Amino acid sequence: MTTVILAEKPSQAKEYAQAMAKQTKKNGYFEIEDELFPEGAVVTYGFGHLVDLLMPQDYAAHHAKWSLENLPIFPETMQYKVSKDKMPQFTIVKKLLQAANRIIIATDCDREGELIAWLIIQQAGIIKGDKQVQRLWINSLEKEAIRKGFVHLKDANDTYPKFMEAQTRQMSDWLVGMNLSPLYTLSLQEKGTQGTFPIGRVQTPTLMMVYRRQKEIKQFQSKDYFELELQGKNNGRPWKATLKENQKFDTKQNYTAFLQSKQLQEGSQEVCVADIQMQEKETASPRLFSLSALQVAMSKQQKASPKQTLEAVQHLYEKKWLTYPRTDSVYITENEFVYLLEKKKDYQSLLAIQQDLNNTEQRTRYVNSKKVQEHHAIIPTKTIPKLSDLKALPPLEKNIYELVTRTTLAMFADPFRYEETIIDLLAKELAFVAKGKVERSPGWKSILKEPAEKQKEDQEAMLPALEKGTLISMDLQAAAKKTHPPKPFTEGTLIQAMKQAGKELDTDQAQAILKEVEGIGTEATRADVIERLKAQAYIVVAKNQLEVTAKGQQLGRVLEDDKLFSSAEMTAAWEKDLRSIGEEVLTQEVFLKRIRHLVKQYIKQVPETLQKISQSDEWKDVQQQVQAASIGNCPVCGRSIVDKGAFYGCEGYLDNPSCSFSISKKIRGKALGKRDLTALLSKGSTSVIKGFTSKAGKSFDAQLKIEDGKVQFVFPKR
Repeated sequence: MTTVILAEKPSQAKEYAQAMAKQTKKNGYFEIEDELFPEGAVVTYGFGHLVDLLMPQDYAAHHAKWSLENLPIFPETMQYKVSKDKMPQFTIVKKLLQAANRIIIATDCDREGELIAWLIIQQAGIIKGDKQVQRLWINSLEKEAIRKGFVHLKDANDTYPKFMEAQTRQMSDWLVGMNLSPLYTLSLQEKGTQGTFPIGRVQTPTLMMVYRRQKEIKQFQSKDYFELELQGKNNGRPWKATLKENQKFDTKQNYTAFLQSKQLQEGSQEVCVADIQMQEKETASPRLFSLSALQVAMSKQQKASPKQTLEAVQHLYEKKWLTYPRTDSVYITENEFVYLLEKKKDYQSLLAIQQDLNNTEQRTRYVNSKKVQEHHAIIPTKTIPKLSDLKALPPLEKNIYELVTRTTLAMFADPFRYEETIIDLLAKELAFVAKGKVERSPGWKSILKEPAEKQKEDQEAMLPALEKGTLISMDLQAAAKKTHPPKPFTEGTLIQAMKQAGKELDTDQAQAILKEVEGIGTEATRADVIERLKAQAYIVVAKNQLEVTAKGQQLGRVLEDDKLFSSAEMTAAWEKDLRSIGEEVLTQEVFLKRIRHLVKQYIKQVPETLQKISQSDEWKDVQQQVQAASIGNCPVCGRSIVDKGAFYGCEGYLDNPSCSFSISKKIRGKALGKRDLTALLSKGSTSVIKGFTSKAGKSFDAQLKIEDGKVQFVFPKR
């Protein structure tokens, strides 16, 4: 055997195989024949991560149970294993790799893909340098792109530093999670708190962002204020001018005194038109989509979670309709621009866009090779679906494809052109200003079908036709207004906040770092971070808004004054160092040494910090909220059952140590009431509940009972 192509998952391997002249499916791999591989080749695959880090109990049995005395857990050498369910496939892959003369890494083209591939290769016993290893690096799963990628393979040494960066991130997250999660959990339990409290390098600062926002909203006190306005009418439609200095008044007495100082009073006034400025302006179409930008758009337009959007874009990528999804770039290169220009009319035909798109000059707002590092922006591929296939997509996938394609086509459209009018008015010597705009040419806006609320924002009041130097009659009034609290996070705005995190940091250096690494987390991981916070019962989604649970508030109160986990500053420093590893400036050994030192510091200081916090009145209030939020006790492990959004679950659901007990909020079409839920948890069974629906669509009555950690039906005896 000469060449083994290592894909990340079966569907990816299948695409590679189908791009070849001939392929034969075997157990765990494909044999291929093609002129690209005259001596033959095979395509094998993992199931994502075939290889994982050992758990603490794998190093020593006494770590199976959390104990403060056993901390810190610092393995001398961090090791890996293959789980039993993945061992059959790993055995096949290992045999193929060991027999190969050449290995082509063809996992996803990102840091995570590098990690998956090299861990498999190393676990198979292959030492770096013993075999020729190359790297396939593509942005599309189209046949043409795949074949071109295999012609222009990279040397795997070029991307190996990305593996070192990803592995260091993985190991450091393990050291933090496996030490600080039990540390905080056990320390809190000593203060009478139940449940587990997972800690993470990215997830904990993210939780603190939501916690702080929620606290701001809760503590916010609305204040009344007044703004002076000149009000008029233009053909029956109201228009207004505001104080040029944008001054606000907190009481009527203050604005009345202000008016008196200007020899004015409320009511009808003769106002002088001091100046009129009219200027033609234009705006370019929005930038192309990175993953996070698309996640924000879909959250706003479709109320889709970041994870749902990522999964939908991934499906469209695997259909070969969109390019690689996990990208943080909003730019494309000249190569993509050329094929988009060639296919422009085909995209227009698919989406029934009649508008002429003649703006074919390459502009750096969209086309900039210097700013495309690993992957370019998300755009449509050369493979264009049939209209019937597009209509057959699930709604979210259809909307995403259309939005991405329309946004790409908008790049070729004329700018949105409008006329802006600014009128300066004088009530005696007091300056007011009125602004308005009139659309002259919709340009790209006619392609994008902007949401109704956005259209409303752009529809400013039509101003009357006036002449400079004339006097007009207007009404001077004080408009009563109120200050408003910050808006709660949605999943989309949290993704945006994670990407922009760092604006609140104290030092310019920390802000610069987070700007350079684009916030906390990565395009590929931010959605998973939010899902993890939901699964760990730290946050829930209510009416599309994120709320911190009582459990999340407990941890938030503990970490509120922490200089590292309470803000993005720690992540800024870590991300800078991790990037330095990818650039071969810093070593893995030095970075992990710093993490171990940090863990030791926390093990020493956390019990002392908790002792102080637990004596405060605020902490007692939080504890009462936790008790009130508890629905009951888990019948499997005894911890609290909490609302996890789509279901009720154990506080330890998916945590370590984990408990998988859960109860669906709706069982066989019947919503579970609070009384029945309480009875089920406290007594182990409910009374007879009417109105369940069978798979055949028939109604039936039954009791619910917990047996062996599962909710079962018990049918009444007849």
